Amino acid sequence: MKLTAGMYSTAAALTMCLGAASAKAETELTFVWHAGTCADALLEIAKDYPDESVTIVPALVPYGPEWHNKIASEFAIKGDGFDFAMWDSQSTAEFAGGGHAVKINDIFDSSDVLSSEIFPAASLSQYGEYPDNSGDFYGLPMNQDAYGLMYRQDLFDDPEEQAAFKEKYGRDLTVPETYQEAKEVAEFFTRPDEGLYGWGQMGGREYDFATTASNSFLWSFGGELYNPETYEVLGYLNSPASIDGVQAYVDMFEYGPPGSGSWGFDEVNAAFQQGQLAMAMQWFYFNGSNADPAVNKFAESTSFGILPGAIGRDGKFRRQFSVGGQGMGINKYSQKLPELVKFMEWYFQPEQQERYAAVCQTGLKAVLESDDWQGLNSYNAQFSTALQYLNDYWHLPEYPVLLDQLQEEISNAITGSKTVEEALTDAAKKHERTLQRAGYEISRSDSTPEVPDQEITPVGQDQVVPVN
Repeated sequence: MKLTAGMYSTAAALTMCLGAASAKAETELTFVWHAGTCADALLEIAKDYPDESVTIVPALVPYGPEWHNKIASEFAIKGDGFDFAMWDSQSTAEFAGGGHAVKINDIFDSSDVLSSEIFPAASLSQYGEYPDNSGDFYGLPMNQDAYGLMYRQDLFDDPEEQAAFKEKYGRDLTVPETYQEAKEVAEFFTRPDEGLYGWGQMGGREYDFATTASNSFLWSFGGELYNPETYEVLGYLNSPASIDGVQAYVDMFEYGPPGSGSWGFDEVNAAFQQGQLAMAMQWFYFNGSNADPAVNKFAESTSFGILPGAIGRDGKFRRQFSVGGQGMGINKYSQKLPELVKFMEWYFQPEQQERYAAVCQTGLKAVLESDDWQGLNSYNAQFSTALQYLNDYWHLPEYPVLLDQLQEEISNAITGSKTVEEALTDAAKKHERTLQRAGYEISRSDSTPEVPDQEITPVGQDQVVPVN
């Protein structure tokens, strides 16, 4: 067929249109996270990303196993269904150990913006280092979190309450610095006939609800989950100190509303916001709603603090509790690494992180250390203090199995179907079998310590160090 001049013109125009469309074709960077405030903040900030050819696309799931499993299943098939993901700190070993995550050190080496120096060293380690103390990073501190304490300041300040407490316990009514003090305060405020209870905490079987809470007691009493040098679990997870800690945790359900042994974070928040609790342990992540009068009718009388520590059987005081939040990791199978790195270089600059930190907890040092951020709300200063007391689960690829086994046994202790000692001993036996099947060699010590913290990570102090 002979082309006429008009046909040439039409063809040329079509070519130009296709070229323009190609130039404007968008690169979609998909991320996996649990739905919530922080994911919403990321999406809102990403709308202002200067490169209009790049769009950030969410793949959000509920918090819990479904979120973890969505990431793990994509890695299992070496798929590129997402480009980056926010995963729990303890999952880094699983995903990096399986060879699925991009090593961030390589990005640090080539980037003029991203470097290890712009993040607190402890945060970078907690949310991205694998193996421990290796200097190899597979995630960035995207959304830091820590367990904290919230309490009704109006109850603590009430003169009649203060006088009654002092008459009963022989000391002033103060925000507890130890779990021994917390038990007394919780007992004092537990008044079922008035619909008031002294203490709220998570205890649910789902995901990590019970264990993030019970571990905070276990570590503070001087217990440990295992010996990371010898891989011994028996004698550590079920040591006298570990038993003391978990027993103290289980005992605190006596001062919570009926059914609180199955609570997750939503139930803790709901009970506190309805005025049922004098004190509660809760993640700092949720304090935005707890400080909001539109959500919490007791917001104006709600104060935030640091979780108590404990005086262990060795007489030492320790304060340690669970790290929360997520690091940002990159899917090794993504085909869009250059575009993603450019976005990260923009997103982790102070201007963007200041916006994020208005509603969530940034990992950028420049923002964390600023006076503006410290005074932004009623809990940031306490959160900053809390960061120095954090501890974490096993940083091992077998984490999901170990977690489920411990969740099961802590749940057994909460329900009373087993004693705390029985539950921790059974969990320790399961853990050692899991580690042996995975190829770890357990080197048995001649004796196991009564207070394992003295051997593993000695942080005990001779006296209580107040922070609240």
